[in-house]
Amino acid sequence: MSAMQSIDFSRIPRFADLPIKKGAPPESSWGVFGDDDELGCLNFLTPEAVVEAAAAVAYGRAFRLDAPINYADPPLFNRAPARHTIVSFERFGLLGHDDSLDAYNTQEGSQWDGLCHVGHVTHRKFYNGVTADQIQDGPHGKLGIHRWADRLVGRGVLIDVRKFTEERGRAIDPLTDTAYSLDDLVGALDAQRTTLKPGSIVLVRTGWIAAYRGSSAEAKRAMAPLHALRACGIEASSRLVGWLWDHRVAAIATDSPAVEPWPWSFQDEGALHFRALSLLGLPLGEQFVLDELAADCARDGRYEFLLTSAPLHLEGGVASPPNALAIK
Repeated sequence: MSAMQSIDFSRIPRFADLPIKKGAPPESSWGVFGDDDELGCLNFLTPEAVVEAAAAVAYGRAFRLDAPINYADPPLFNRAPARHTIVSFERFGLLGHDDSLDAYNTQEGSQWDGLCHVGHVTHRKFYNGVTADQIQDGPHGKLGIHRWADRLVGRGVLIDVRKFTEERGRAIDPLTDTAYSLDDLVGALDAQRTTLKPGSIVLVRTGWIAAYRGSSAEAKRAMAPLHALRACGIEASSRLVGWLWDHRVAAIATDSPAVEPWPWSFQDEGALHFRALSLLGLPLGEQFVLDELAADCARDGRYEFLLTSAPLHLEGGVASPPNALAIK
């Protein structure tokens, strides 16, 4: 881990000027933050931005952005449920307990995808040219989630694209693989009178998690298999990631299972997971709980807040629950 650093944003290349490193893939930021960088767009989070974000706290209300562990029943994508066991101390003559969480998949619910989650399908490398053999358990594993353990704090911005499209008579069914466009995101920001600043952590409300929670037990069972799930998301385009990069967005998360619409083809090099994680080092957050926060933002007209997220301090970890709070 390393402390946040100030950054001269005027020296960061525009998306149209990427890549800057000889031999790096098109539209990649490899080398922008140094050949050994493991943080990607989290470098856009600076001490100055944290201080400014703290000023967004007006009345001290916090919104938890994680769904409960095992909220998806059965878990999505054929993942196994976590097993929670409470252990009594009675055998020691003590009134008390420990507990354990077994078979816990760090991506069973709300999550950050780490930069070693997905390597590029064509270039066969992870962010900044890291190779598969460098992804290891422990402190020396490249791109481990532990690199983020004290980094994810800054100005959060909610884009309520669900509300924006509904109010314009174009309600998207979240339980289909429909995409919200970049124009939808920009339109929602304009309607909210919200602007992005360098280092913003963007949260996009699509309406998926509320639709899932409102589904019957039978429908949830039908959605659980990898091949059966359908979910909305944001468009996976060069134009979209270019917009995020040129606004110096530090991370983006949605309330949908894959950020981009699901299913997406693992052989499509234009998939958002490849564009964001592998090429730009842009963290993706999935299945964030945003409805209560969105309702509060609609009440007071303020769509920015202090956001804190403390990923698991798991050396070499691939992903993590966000342990995230939005504080207004």
